[in-house]
Amino acid sequence: MADIFNEVDEDVRKEKSLALWKAYGKYVIGAAVLIIAATAGYVGWQNYTVSQSRTQGSEFNAAAALMAAEKPGEAAAAFAGLAESGNAGYRPLASLREAAAFLEAGQGDKALAIYDELSADGSVDPEFSALADLMAGYYLLDNGTTDEVRNRIAPLTEAGSLFNASANELLALTYIKDGEPGKAREVLAALQNDAGVPEDIKGRVSQLLAALGGS
Repeated sequence: MADIFNEVDEDVRKEKSLALWKAYGKYVIGAAVLIIAATAGYVGWQNYTVSQSRTQGSEFNAAAALMAAEKPGEAAAAFAGLAESGNAGYRPLASLREAAAFLEAGQGDKALAIYDELSADGSVDPEFSALADLMAGYYLLDNGTTDEVRNRIAPLTEAGSLFNASANELLALTYIKDGEPGKAREVLAALQNDAGVPEDIKGRVSQLLAALGGS
């Protein structure tokens, strides 16, 4: 009889976790993607100021304007051209924006292929490879399996890794989606107690912990 009650309790916990994922998941992903995009822009700008490549800067801005005008297909083509011919700073940044344009156009498979290529490209700065893995993880959370997400971001979740806080936030989301609130709380609590975690992420972590019944 105890086993039956345990099974029912487990089903209830999974139901609550799934409801939490549906309520919070897309909000958290959207906020994190914006932060990551801003980070990518900052890294790209640092490279730009070193190279002083005004022509490529104009091309990048023109492609970004197409995205702002809700023309993702044209934007993807423009970013692809810059990803092919740009310098060391603009090439990987343009690739990330090309992938984002494909996502906006509903062509996630093409975006994932770009992330895969960028992740494996040893010639780019590690910031970009890490971002590619992280963005692929966010895409796979809704379009793959949680195991695929965890495998993709595993190196990023280690202490001292680039984008460690965002990667662990994503790791917690995989556990929430799998109906494992205990594992999610453990990861989120570590983030909450880490003085190096950005305040915006800590704010989301606090909300998720409260929703999961943690503190």
